[in-house]
Amino acid sequence: MQQFRVFKHGKRYRPLSQHYLERFGEKVFKVSVSVAKSCPNREGHNGAAVCIFCDEWGSAAYHQQREKPIREQIQINREAIRKRYRAEKFLIYFQAYTNTFGRFKELEYFYKEALKEKDVVGIVVGTRPDCLPKRVLHKFSEIAQDNYLSVELGVQTFDDAQLRFLSRGHDSASSLKAIRKLKTLPDVNLCVHLMFGLPDETDAQIRKTAEILSEHKVDGVKLHNLHVLRNTPLEKLYRESLFKPVDLEEYSRKVALFLENLSPNIAVHRLAAVASRWDELVAPQWTREKMKTTQFIDDFLAAKETWQGRCFEV
Repeated sequence: MQQFRVFKHGKRYRPLSQHYLERFGEKVFKVSVSVAKSCPNREGHNGAAVCIFCDEWGSAAYHQQREKPIREQIQINREAIRKRYRAEKFLIYFQAYTNTFGRFKELEYFYKEALKEKDVVGIVVGTRPDCLPKRVLHKFSEIAQDNYLSVELGVQTFDDAQLRFLSRGHDSASSLKAIRKLKTLPDVNLCVHLMFGLPDETDAQIRKTAEILSEHKVDGVKLHNLHVLRNTPLEKLYRESLFKPVDLEEYSRKVALFLENLSPNIAVHRLAAVASRWDELVAPQWTREKMKTTQFIDDFLAAKETWQGRCFEV
């Protein structure tokens, strides 16, 4: 049992900003770009269907700009962030779809172009467990020798029944294999994406997930609540009353349980999903408000007098 500790900015968990400050000595901001055009599921690999929660834009933050050249996307989005936050250092975030799926030479070109840009100190690559061929891993290792490189891996859950419900097209064994592979690469930062609020989710499962990630010494976690967007398979299930999202208090309880059992050395990139396109959000409505949701979870942790790593055993 860990003693009570306050992290950066008075948080009861280790925020991503603390990791960046320790790594770079100053604030760093992500600049999202959209270069990937698809993913294995959308291409029907191994008979897979589109993930039931994924919209047509593949989680792109700036889908309107996805047809622009990568350097133009970077310049437009970087300058907007620079102006809004007075930012000086940036990471280029390859966010939408699967950014290790496609022609290797094209991927290599995108990574190289991003690292050429002014005030860019590294890249962040979003991908999935079944899209990490040897040459991509070799390229990651090569880039990480001279640049900051973070890989955000869409695991979502380690429960195979839930993965089938989500139509992920991979199993938990693939996720564990991918985590182990990435952790063998020196200097590559690994962030695992997880979803809470899935059907038949148990407290024991949430604890076990925290234990798995702590045992494998991943560097970060990004948490999402399973929410319903328009024109997705999940919307159909929601309309037919076959799926019901959890409310904010129950989601906060699940997050608290997870954090309690998570190593305090793991950075928390995000506590919950936020609907970047409100017109697409069907439910729950609390997913619209990023800051309100984050504050609610912060207050929940304080009210329960708990914190990241409270139940973690070294």
